[in-house]
Amino acid sequence: MKVEMLMPQMGESIAEATISKWRKKVGDTVQKDEVILEISTDKVDSEIPAPAAGTIAELLFNEGDVVPVKTMIALIDTAGGAVSAGATSGNAAVKEAPAPKAAPTPEPVAQREEPAHAEGGKFYSPLVKSLAEKHGVSMAELDSLSGSGQGGRLTKEDLLKYVDTKSAKPVAAPAAAPVAPKAATTTQAPSADWGADGTRVVMMDTMRQAIADHMVRSKHTSPHVYSMQEIDCTGIANYRAKHKAAFEKSEGFGLSFTPFFLEATVKALEAFPYVNCSLEGKKIILKKNVNLGCAVALGNTGLIVPVIKKAEEKNFVGIARSLNDLAQRARNKKLVPDDVAGGTFTVTNPGVFGTIIGTPIINQPQVAILCLGAIKKRPVVIDDMIAIRQMCYLTLSYDHRIVDGSLGGQFLAFIRDYIENWDPNRTL
Repeated sequence: MKVEMLMPQMGESIAEATISKWRKKVGDTVQKDEVILEISTDKVDSEIPAPAAGTIAELLFNEGDVVPVKTMIALIDTAGGAVSAGATSGNAAVKEAPAPKAAPTPEPVAQREEPAHAEGGKFYSPLVKSLAEKHGVSMAELDSLSGSGQGGRLTKEDLLKYVDTKSAKPVAAPAAAPVAPKAATTTQAPSADWGADGTRVVMMDTMRQAIADHMVRSKHTSPHVYSMQEIDCTGIANYRAKHKAAFEKSEGFGLSFTPFFLEATVKALEAFPYVNCSLEGKKIILKKNVNLGCAVALGNTGLIVPVIKKAEEKNFVGIARSLNDLAQRARNKKLVPDDVAGGTFTVTNPGVFGTIIGTPIINQPQVAILCLGAIKKRPVVIDDMIAIRQMCYLTLSYDHRIVDGSLGGQFLAFIRDYIENWDPNRTL
């Protein structure tokens, strides 16, 4: 019996995904729900489990290929055991081979949406073919190119590199450009030889490309203005020190400063709804709920912004739990697109890396984003006396089409007052 594994649809708006990495190869045995591959969309990276136990019979796409959802990407040969349709996971579909036909060759037509190119016997993914047509690369040229994908297949990156080389006027750029590893998952330089000019080429992964496009689009869309506020965090620092041991014992994770600012932000957004909105043409779309995006750094691969939905309905501990859950799942590639969709406002916290002040780019289609700086002890003047206090800077980046300096200043002042007047006797 053969089990077809399909590219899962990771959300209603997701039409395709990139295969970032195959964790298994043909001939490997897998257990049901064991991770077979990693995929990337313009929203999340995810690990995809096996729909059934068995042996990998065929992998139908390369690392780096962009595959439409619900397209067969692999075949798993189960060890003769009956696998019911209920044993599938996600969008993977199980199809029983017709009993008497001893050689159930996996439907070659559905295998790759289109057959391998006849001349030269090479297979090119639909994405590679469409890019070749777009850039005027002939089939003969494709056949002459060597690929860095699985089995020597030509990847999108290989083709785009060739197009760049071809379009660069210096004609004889010897094709000795260093080949980037397939589907590099970090932005760090790979272990490869340096080029003659002392450089290496590292292709952006899917997430970095999405971040780049999103940031450029945001800067072109919104006239960014920045306001900053200095906040005395001594009160919440003392409160946290007093309660963090009990909190960690009861909740199973540490109490950071971030939930304090998230709760204050939620209250501020309820008080100033025009900061919790989006703009469509000349229409201001006010949002009933506060869906709070919280930027999570993913090592050197970029960042992602999972969303605490209806944060206004959660208390302090509920916000802390949601933040911890989303951050853990983000780092373990367990998020689904719904986890990063629908945000109405974003908070980013580079202060955890020691950054004092940041001026972040607005996360479209939102109209503002709050940046938390590092909390540090500094001498400040209180009642004409110098005192050592735990201080930090907050920055609000906002779209000047909707938010002006007055509204931005009031919003920050609300958060400042909320933090500085934290009740030391409050129970968690």
